[in-house]
Amino acid sequence: MASFDVESLFTNVPLAETCKICSNELFCDGKSTVNGIPKSQFESLLQLSVTESFFLFNGKYYRQIDGVAMGSPLGPSLANAFMCHHEKTWLNDCPKECKPLFYRRYVDDIFVLFSSADHVEKFLEHMNSRHKNIKFTKEVESNGSLSFLDVLVSREEGKFVTNIYRKPTFSGVFTNFESFLPSSYKQGLVFTLLYRCFRICSSVSKFHEQVEFTKNVLRKNCYPSGVLSLCIRAFMRKIDRPKRLVHTVPKKEVLLVLPYLGPISISLREKLHVLFNSSFPYCKLRLVFKSNLRLRSLFSFKDKLPTYLRSCLVYRYRCSSCNAAYIGKTKRQFKVRMCEHLGISHLTGKNRSLKESQKTAIHKHNLECMSAPSFCDFDILATESNDFRLTLKESLLIKRHDPCLNKTVQSKPLELF
Repeated sequence: MASFDVESLFTNVPLAETCKICSNELFCDGKSTVNGIPKSQFESLLQLSVTESFFLFNGKYYRQIDGVAMGSPLGPSLANAFMCHHEKTWLNDCPKECKPLFYRRYVDDIFVLFSSADHVEKFLEHMNSRHKNIKFTKEVESNGSLSFLDVLVSREEGKFVTNIYRKPTFSGVFTNFESFLPSSYKQGLVFTLLYRCFRICSSVSKFHEQVEFTKNVLRKNCYPSGVLSLCIRAFMRKIDRPKRLVHTVPKKEVLLVLPYLGPISISLREKLHVLFNSSFPYCKLRLVFKSNLRLRSLFSFKDKLPTYLRSCLVYRYRCSSCNAAYIGKTKRQFKVRMCEHLGISHLTGKNRSLKESQKTAIHKHNLECMSAPSFCDFDILATESNDFRLTLKESLLIKRHDPCLNKTVQSKPLELF
């Protein structure tokens, strides 16, 4: 047994070649259009979606010139398309003296069986000579066992057996039972770990060992023994229960995300389910609670976006000469909107001639006040991704601060004020 791993597959995928592979596979057998999209247009859209990737690092913007962007939704699909296309040829061209008996790949991890241990190195050399971007590393079985992904594959008594594999860096830290989360989430963690043991372990004895290990780890995360026993009994009843086919029309699922507020949220969930079942019997309510206190709310994992590049915000202008104020909103970048108010180009920073219809309230005030405005006179009051809520926030802030330069009292009528 051996496993092969592609070194940094995502960042080494050649985009131009992969886009051509996807296009040729989709428009095969002489097809000129697919779902009304011609081949040339599809290739242009695909190139635009994967090649125009920018990222912020250390306060500077960079353009990724090749490789799939990490975190891109298209990343796994493109990497898989590239590997699927080439590995067929690589395996067909493989010399017979090192051709594997069994070959299975999951994204960039490959599980292989050979008739001899000497074939592993030869197969590695063959695969590493196929493409300049793709290099493989190998791991060979030790004492009849090999780890592949989360599975430990071993040979015992002439057959393969599987067990759960945990890396040496496994810390045993899970969601603590004392965490401020719904109890269903904590029970769901127990069921998830039990199901993982059930699916991976190939024998009852190994399943029992992993269940005991899981119980010990969860106890260290403050899970009571009584709760663990109840979950294990419920899980065992579920897997032993025979499945029955029920022919029903599937209900439309409605997702509702609410903040978790403890017992109040649990009580609200029960009332919403009762109300939903009585008023909308053909729909199924899926209620998800979300905790506002997350790790990302305490620590910043990415470079902070510069203020002048932020968008979808409510801003305020305050004249440095007479203290006159203006509150507005914009869905575009903050710098673009500030330059419009100041009457300058956001690309060159030079003054530009404006028609009367293009002059904003701030620009007209500056001409009358004879002030020298700058970007420092602007500040951000609120942000919002939803346009309606952004407009509502603008109206509330205008109502609160009552800026003298706003012609209208509010963007949206506030019926309660």
